Amino acid sequence: MALMAYDHAKRVTRNPEVPFDEGAREGLVAPETANNAAVGGAFIPMLTLGIPGDAVTAIVIGTLYIHDLKPGPMLMIDRPHMFWLIVGGLRLANSFMLIFGLTSIKLFTKIVECPKGILIPLILLLSVVGAYSVNNSLTDVYWMLVFGILGCFMKIYVYQVGPVILGVILSRLIDENWRRAIISEQESLSVFFVKMVSSPLSAILFLAVVLVIAAQTPLWAVLRRAVGGRAV
Repeated sequence: MALMAYDHAKRVTRNPEVPFDEGAREGLVAPETANNAAVGGAFIPMLTLGIPGDAVTAIVIGTLYIHDLKPGPMLMIDRPHMFWLIVGGLRLANSFMLIFGLTSIKLFTKIVECPKGILIPLILLLSVVGAYSVNNSLTDVYWMLVFGILGCFMKIYVYQVGPVILGVILSRLIDENWRRAIISEQESLSVFFVKMVSSPLSAILFLAVVLVIAAQTPLWAVLRRAVGGRAV
């Protein structure tokens, strides 16, 4: 999102005061505006449909499930106060972001320039205290360290954070709904797949899932090159 906004600003800005890639204001304002707008856009499907729009909302969904809150249409019916609390919190956060952005930007730049040798121990200390304070248990701290090391390896080998978080959150839901669907059809896979294909809505969704999976395979790239070569 930020890259698209930066590229768009670079294309439409005719006479910037400072060249792009050298500190142009337009190149700073456009990506930050896009990032702020993406937060609200990602929260809309998360709250209304229970589908995370990015890695951050995936973490928020996991947090809501921990507190027995299920994002989706029923959240606005069963817990409307929580829905409007989240909406109000987002609006309040954007208002304060504008205030602090205009008044404290110089202070924030100094924090960013702080040496890593000071920041990393402080972050580690706060993480340990936070993990321990949840249940007053050292086991939680050990788990935090294990997953922190795992996260370092994933970052080194360029694993995407979003799919991993979605897998952790959605695996239990997929398993539960799969079992429920199979039991409803007397544990018959043939009847289950026949009914899934016979229903227009489920057939369209199933086809979309198959196409998404097929698009990640090498065969799909070969077919695209073949079709592109014939078109030329």
